[in-house]
Amino acid sequence: MRELSIEGLEKISAGQNGDVYRLNDEQILKVYNPWSISIEKIRREKESAKRAFVRGIPTAISFDIVTVGDRYGLVYEMINAKTMGENVKACPGRLEEYAVRMGRLLKKLHSMKFEGGEMQDARLSLHRWADIVELSGYYPIETIDGMRLVIDSIPPRDTFIHGDYHPGNIMLVDDEIMLIGMGDSAVGHPVIDLLATYQIMMIVSDQPEGAEKNIGITGGQAKRMWDFFIREYAGTADPNVIGEIEEALHFYVLLRGMAGVTFSGMIREDQRKEYISRMNDAFLKGYEKYKNNPLLDRF
Repeated sequence: MRELSIEGLEKISAGQNGDVYRLNDEQILKVYNPWSISIEKIRREKESAKRAFVRGIPTAISFDIVTVGDRYGLVYEMINAKTMGENVKACPGRLEEYAVRMGRLLKKLHSMKFEGGEMQDARLSLHRWADIVELSGYYPIETIDGMRLVIDSIPPRDTFIHGDYHPGNIMLVDDEIMLIGMGDSAVGHPVIDLLATYQIMMIVSDQPEGAEKNIGITGGQAKRMWDFFIREYAGTADPNVIGEIEEALHFYVLLRGMAGVTFSGMIREDQRKEYISRMNDAFLKGYEKYKNNPLLDRF
């Protein structure tokens, strides 16, 4: 593998799995977090992107796995490309349009079927987060067992999910959408996609500069985008329905969030145990309601 440096490069987005930089006018570089991403997963992202592309999903094809210090990266050819976040920042008047396009595309993706073991079950990635929770030693066994029961109660599906769908992983090439960040692509229930989108656009955006660091827009813009996005995706503006969906997603975010707080660099050490305690209490409080959630039948 050739070695690249990110020194002096413009960071254009960040996320659960890593950061995206502009390498030059024709290429972008995604650099993965070493604690959560293995070389096997990066190779799987490369293969997942190819499979998705063949099936007509608008994804960028990566052509080079590289090293960046002690981290791995993928180089994508992206001529005249900007993230959706960059476009919203440059043209805030188009925020609603972009959010609606996000919702329409994700709804379309969730109607596409992959059969015959082409892609892994998305619940496996949630179980890996549960593994991290268990290994951290921060959580009681009742929480860990409850997490695994909730994960297994999510109905299996053979429909495509992206796994890390947000404006930082959506590129616009001459105003046409191209997806990157396919490392968590799989088949499964739409709630697994929606929880990841909700997490970064509504939860991470509550942290100081969280939205700016991850998707290049303000927290207020991220929340406005989410509002337009979920209404388009759900096909309703009924506040009661949207409220039910968001309440459920807030609970499911805990499946990833409880692991994330054990190693997140965005949380000060003196805050970590407090965050873990609060998230553990929130999970146990919502467990009985969501361990067999009828709302999942909505999607």
